Amino acid sequence: MSGLASNPLLACYQEHYAGLLRFLTKRTRCPDAAQDLMQETWLQLAEQDGSAFILGHEDGLRAYVYTVAANLEIDERRHASRSRERFVTVDDPASLDALATVPDIGHTHLTREALEHIGAALDRLPRRTRDIFLASRLDGAARADIAERYGVSLKTVEREITTAATRLENALYARRGETPPAATGRARRKNLSRLLGLAGALLALPAAWQGWRHLVPHWRGAWSTASARFDGQALPDGSSVLLDSATAIEFAYYATRRVATLRQGAAFFQVVRDAGRPFTVHALDVRITVLGTRFGVDVEAGQVRVDVESGRVRVQAGDGSARELGAGESLSVRERGGFTADVSHGQPGHAAPWREGWLNFDDVPLEQAVQRLSRYTPHAIHVEPGIAGLRVYGRVSIADSKAWLRQLPSILPVRLVQESDGGLRIVRRA
Repeated sequence: MSGLASNPLLACYQEHYAGLLRFLTKRTRCPDAAQDLMQETWLQLAEQDGSAFILGHEDGLRAYVYTVAANLEIDERRHASRSRERFVTVDDPASLDALATVPDIGHTHLTREALEHIGAALDRLPRRTRDIFLASRLDGAARADIAERYGVSLKTVEREITTAATRLENALYARRGETPPAATGRARRKNLSRLLGLAGALLALPAAWQGWRHLVPHWRGAWSTASARFDGQALPDGSSVLLDSATAIEFAYYATRRVATLRQGAAFFQVVRDAGRPFTVHALDVRITVLGTRFGVDVEAGQVRVDVESGRVRVQAGDGSARELGAGESLSVRERGGFTADVSHGQPGHAAPWREGWLNFDDVPLEQAVQRLSRYTPHAIHVEPGIAGLRVYGRVSIADSKAWLRQLPSILPVRLVQESDGGLRIVRRA
């Protein structure tokens, strides 16, 4: 999946997102249909080699993006037109209203058959996997509560839910005689309505459909960055994410929600507001929910730090406690715990300073500061346990991190030991 830096088509899509959405809404006269077409447009652009396009020709890029979107809308309209090519004789025109409320028998049968197939797939899951999945996705139980109920870790709960969702999706593809797409950033997930073969007869089982469209994503993406490398990515809803060094993240977009899971590292999000689909970031056992804002999330040393540049976010800790942050505010949350301190206040626009090449250490343990800095060094840095809790203050230039490390013995009772493999060990000074 091409990033912002390597695919000018995605960058152009993001820049003209609002105008393109208005264009498709006007053509379709349906905001939901326009949103679906926006995602289809993004997928087509992401699958192309953006390097073949000349960056300087902005008008040409914009025209190409709009042409892709328009062609998709035309294809959709033609498909809908062919689906409506059924003719009946009706003596009483008023009876058309009654006919409109009657579900198609064939589609009803296909829907029931598909749901029976799903039920069979659920039955084949290990009992704990099935129970955890249903407790989370259908009962809405918090994952911390599920972990306590079954006596397992939060990571085990996450793994069981992911296993169940993957097997159910694979079962739906198998029902259609198709091979599931590879689980990579380029994998294009088909809409669940196509997997179930429902076409337009969702009136048959609306409750079941609404439940499953909430469970199965229509788009997924995953990226990771190497040491000392940043990467920017455009998302199909017009949002974007900038990844710090040594970061791993996954996305899943559903009909009713957008979910990002930050596995490690740090990310800065610019989220487009969509009241019908809140944007949630999961990091360790912390959940950050927004509608539209700019904020950073950093996973480090068993803690999650959240910095808000603009807008508001709600942060929920693993113990169930929650707080709201506004522009210029930040806080840290312990894994399997609560907030480490009160909300701190800074200058709006200074969230995630690593984007500008800086790290701020404000009374943090030496081990935590060194772990954060090691994302940008080619060799490992280790801190002797006895001095790991020494406090560190200051503003460090990422590009000049070696100089900061050399200065440590002058401000702390430590010395540096060079390892034979090029790494560094920080020990107590005798």
